Amino acid sequence: MGLFSWFHKRSEEHERQDAPPATSQESAPAQNAQPSPEWELVPAYLPVDPHEHTVAVVIASAIAAGDRTSSELKVKRVLLPNPEHRLVTAIATALAAGALEHSSFSVKNIYKMKKEGSHAA
Repeated sequence: MGLFSWFHKRSEEHERQDAPPATSQESAPAQNAQPSPEWELVPAYLPVDPHEHTVAVVIASAIAAGDRTSSELKVKRVLLPNPEHRLVTAIATALAAGALEHSSFSVKNIYKMKKEGSHAA
């Protein structure tokens, strides 16, 4: 029994016990629901200092321009992948793939709890 099948089984049992008779129009959960204030969004990409990405901009512009020497490119921003976001995404999808082998996953957002002091005893 996989992790998600266990959750699914538990939620079905819970719904059967607590649920009132089903109506024809059930409200779906909000797609853009905001998390509670104690959680903060982990960005997928981090901004880079403009002075540090000069080489990357020159290389990208040269590749994009190709043979067109008269072209003009404007780089608005350069972002670096967030290693924390990538690690959490890899772990979460690996765990989910272990339970549901023939499926694909897309991580939309990752949130972490804000630090409010030490919880150590």
